[in-house]
Amino acid sequence: MNFNNKNEKIDIYPLFGDLLKGEPYVFDFSSKNPKTLEYNLNDFKEFNDDIFNELKNSDMSWGIGKYLEERRNILRGSINIINEKRIYHLGLDIIVPYSSVVFCPLDGNVYKLGKETQKGNYGGYLVIKHNIKDQTFYSLYGHLKTPHKVQLGQELVAGQELGKIGKESDSGGWFCHLHLQIITQKAMNEGYSEWGYISEELLSKVEEYFPNPNFLFKW
Repeated sequence: MNFNNKNEKIDIYPLFGDLLKGEPYVFDFSSKNPKTLEYNLNDFKEFNDDIFNELKNSDMSWGIGKYLEERRNILRGSINIINEKRIYHLGLDIIVPYSSVVFCPLDGNVYKLGKETQKGNYGGYLVIKHNIKDQTFYSLYGHLKTPHKVQLGQELVAGQELGKIGKESDSGGWFCHLHLQIITQKAMNEGYSEWGYISEELLSKVEEYFPNPNFLFKW
């Protein structure tokens, strides 16, 4: 979304309040990193321990997984995504410990929520609809602890607690983190609302459907 104009600046509440200290450790989840083939995707504890040990060894307290990163290796267990060649990450991953509290960054209302039970998916997730400066868009939060802290249709204000970071089935089997993603109205209208990855073929249209979510992440 374009809120860079001086007259269009918006106040965004830090997604994790005052939890995040210092700069993040930037993980390399791309297939250029051979370590991605060593992760045991079928054992949550081992996978999660590998990630958080790497974070600990970095001497930083939290981590980031990049937007539009190519992730063929760590998607190898998601046959449908591999078959569709959707290997570019549409979200920003913020890697923090289990049960860390997530706050609402902007006013909105709960458009959708649920839990995906298939391994490799979002687990507990939440979609918020925003209408800011005459722009309607949606923010998605994946890998949240269930049952949810909010209800469908609930009006939310910036700074309100959204939920907590999940693990195991609540994280879809992924390591503990938050997947933050932006979805446009066009993506909703055209049936792309549940995509967390995109193919190289559609990368040229990514801004139309899934703009960079970094603007919504403040710490």
